[in-house]
Amino acid sequence: SAIRDGIILAVEQVNANGGIDGAQVKLIVEDGKTDPTAGFEAVKKLATIDGVKVIIGPMISGAIMASGQWAADNNVLLISPSATSPEILEQSWRSFVFRTAPSDTLQGKAMASIIADAGYQRVAIVVQDNQYGVGIANEVATLVGANKVVITIKYDPLKLDYLTELQSVKAANPDVVVHAGYQDDAQIVFKQAGQVGLDTAQWITSEGVKAP
Repeated sequence: SAIRDGIILAVEQVNANGGIDGAQVKLIVEDGKTDPTAGFEAVKKLATIDGVKVIIGPMISGAIMASGQWAADNNVLLISPSATSPEILEQSWRSFVFRTAPSDTLQGKAMASIIADAGYQRVAIVVQDNQYGVGIANEVATLVGANKVVITIKYDPLKLDYLTELQSVKAANPDVVVHAGYQDDAQIVFKQAGQVGLDTAQWITSEGVKAP
C-alpha cells in the first residue's frame, strides 16, 4: 500500500543519514488485512516474537480498539496513520496510541457542513458497520439533525453485495447519501447504487474509498 511504501522510504532515508542515535532502524512489516482480529494478531506477533516496542499501525480503528489495552499492558506504543474513530479518544489506554490522522469528528463536521450549505433535507446514511463507519454516521446524524435522516444503513464490509440495502435507501427517497467505506466494498456500493437508481441523489463519501 501507499502507507507501507511511505514507511519503507522513511526508514531508508533515516538509515542513509546514520539512523537514530547511530543505530540503524529495522523495519518488520505485517499485514493487518483491514481486519480487527488480524490487526491485533499482527500487533501481538510483532511485540512478542519480534520484540518490537513501537508499531506504526494498526491501520483501521477496529484493530486499534482491539489492540489498545493489550498494547498498554505490554508497554507497546502504537502510532496509526489512519485509524480515525472518535471512540479511540475515550479509552483508558489512549496514552499508548498516537494518531497522525484526524478524528472522524472533523470529517463528520465537514460532511454536515456540505449538507447544510446545499440545503439538503432528506439525508440517507450508508456506512460500514464498524467503528469507522458508525463514528462518521453518528457525527453526521447529530449535526444535521435526526429529523433530516430518512434512513441509516450499517453494512458488513465483507459481504460485497448490497442490493437489498440500497433498494431500501432508494425507497426512502433521499436527496443526499452520506457514505463511509473502503475501496473494495465502495466499488460494489457505487455500482449497485447506480443499478437501483440512486445516481439521482448527491453522494458525499469518506476518504476511505480513495483508490486508483
